[in-house]
Amino acid sequence: RVLVNGQGVLDSHQLVDGDRVRVEVNIAHAIKSRLHSLDVELKYSEPGLAILLKAPGVIWPDVEWAAPALVMLADLPDNHGACLDDGRVVPWFAVNEVEKGVRSLVIVAATEELRDKVARNIASGQVKFGIYALCHGNVPQSSIDSFVGDVDIPEMEVFKKWCLYNHLPVDIFSHVSAKVDSVVKSSSSGHISAVRATVSRATSPNLVLRRFMFTLGYPIAGSQNYTRLLPNHKDKGALLAYISIDMPSLAHNGQQVSVTVDVPPKLLAVCEREERFYDKRQLRAQSEIDELGAISDSPGLENELSSSASVTSASDVTLAGDRPAAYVTGVKQFCGHKFRVTPDTLIPRPSTETLVDAAVEILRSTGIRAMTRVLDLGTGSGCILLSLLLAMPNARGVGVDISEPALVVARANIQLHGLEDRSAMCHGSFEGFTADASVLAEGPFDFITCNPPYISPGKAARMQNTIGHEPSLALVAGDGGYQAYRAIHASLATNPEVLAPDGCIGFEIGKDMERGVRRIFDDWKEVGAFKDSQGFLRVIVFQRT
Repeated sequence: RVLVNGQGVLDSHQLVDGDRVRVEVNIAHAIKSRLHSLDVELKYSEPGLAILLKAPGVIWPDVEWAAPALVMLADLPDNHGACLDDGRVVPWFAVNEVEKGVRSLVIVAATEELRDKVARNIASGQVKFGIYALCHGNVPQSSIDSFVGDVDIPEMEVFKKWCLYNHLPVDIFSHVSAKVDSVVKSSSSGHISAVRATVSRATSPNLVLRRFMFTLGYPIAGSQNYTRLLPNHKDKGALLAYISIDMPSLAHNGQQVSVTVDVPPKLLAVCEREERFYDKRQLRAQSEIDELGAISDSPGLENELSSSASVTSASDVTLAGDRPAAYVTGVKQFCGHKFRVTPDTLIPRPSTETLVDAAVEILRSTGIRAMTRVLDLGTGSGCILLSLLLAMPNARGVGVDISEPALVVARANIQLHGLEDRSAMCHGSFEGFTADASVLAEGPFDFITCNPPYISPGKAARMQNTIGHEPSLALVAGDGGYQAYRAIHASLATNPEVLAPDGCIGFEIGKDMERGVRRIFDDWKEVGAFKDSQGFLRVIVFQRT
């Protein structure tokens, strides 16, 4: 409170010359007020030593300040280390790592001497940290056990330098033990494994466990080094938490001290959520299977398809592991039509319907022609080209693909929709289509459609559980995902006459790729940009100038 001339006053009191002001502070109240804003708990205390549980978001200096404050307020008879200096709490020294984004148990010492003593106990293996972590994949316990027993680190010299930099023994993985606690299904990662691990001989056990699981091939979910992102949880540093510390007491003749806390409900909720999303996905897939069933085979049509394209009746279909429903039935609906698909072709996405809609809109806006000619590059199952032809009875077109098995499926879809007289399929590439006689014979084209591969190799590696069943040739491209766009631009530059004088080319693009694609086609006129049903810019259309 504030006293003016010995009397308590309100905050609004105005001072005048000669007033004597005195500020009285309730130290305990001030400390409690600050502690209330910090999510930190005192779990163990002895003279000069404390173990705190800190929540994510609490930083190192706050932990070091909170330790003596909590000890003092606990009113223990032996709180020797908790002291005030001119009304201020004197911070202690954290011994093990304090990472802002991780719920951690932290050993905090009152003096540097005590800190160093605990650190020596850690280095000698007398202190063990228990950590609960969520890892990508179905982690086999046998892999963990054999890995611990026989560590074989690739690029061992690099690993040794890493250990030296982080003050770790080179055999640190021999001081990690882990048990698989549970495994749940995950739509984004296949499986999520909950692991209970113990790490010793490290003041940074979190870092050690992250590298251990990363090297084993089952990285912890997160956004830190040696983790891998889990979709829908991208804001998490690492999906792990400290759950125990076992160490010798410094004040009670080495008596063993054990501190154990519960697994955070938020981590358990992640597992429940992933399993729930997986179950919903399975229900959707089963519903799709029940709805689509199988297309009745046209005479002789089945013989044209590889065995991987065969389909069965809906009553005989069951979900096969995580295989997409479209590959189970051999059928996918696109633009209101059913198309055959196999593992040799991409599964048509609703977002790709935007490309068909854009092409129809552009072509109709240019006026009705006696015969509109369309070229579809990277045609796959042919669903884009054939949907366009079904929407425009005055159009005919050619599909080009480098994959012969995909062309077999596309030709089957031509027969399925009775478009033999208005469509054809040719084997070709992005680099050579403008010099292909069979393509040029059908031109010049009024519109070229293309859903090229645009996922970069790095991103594809993180998406294996989402796209792993589909042909990488149709999905993955070098040059950061822009390789196909550059190849097509170069091909059109060598022979622009493949397009009619006012002809256009429409591309599907990935999220945030518009700037790069526009830069590649900066010598063309952009005549349209179209968003998909989720509001993302999905299609850009350029016109020959």
